[in-house]
Amino acid sequence: MSELPGVPLGFEPFDDNVGYIALSGPYYWCRRNEGGYDYGFLSDERHANPNRVLHGGALTTFLDTILGHAVVKAVQRPCATIALNTQFVAGAPIGQWISGEVRVQKLTRTLAFMEGEARVGDMKLITATAIFKIFDER
Repeated sequence: MSELPGVPLGFEPFDDNVGYIALSGPYYWCRRNEGGYDYGFLSDERHANPNRVLHGGALTTFLDTILGHAVVKAVQRPCATIALNTQFVAGAPIGQWISGEVRVQKLTRTLAFMEGEARVGDMKLITATAIFKIFDER
């Protein structure tokens, strides 16, 4: 369990915290008692835009990553994003814990249809819908 300052208790860092995800995160997740997952990351200077608020690209990367994570957890197979649509709702200052939530809308053998959002506290920042290609085991 995490005990880093600013990271809520119970959150674990992603195991696959490498490559672009490592540059953007670290991202964290925890399993809900009732099923599903909660996600988050602690925003910092790397995530700011010139207006000193969270950059839309940082939020989009976070959502894309957690949506894919949820697909892999659901089907136990690798996947890749084939469509990602985002709607920015509000801006937030850096230095905040950004929480994320995802929902599986539909799973087929080869596709996953997903929804997600990111928040600071009760304030919604961004929503997304996505389609993922599910691959056969490699």
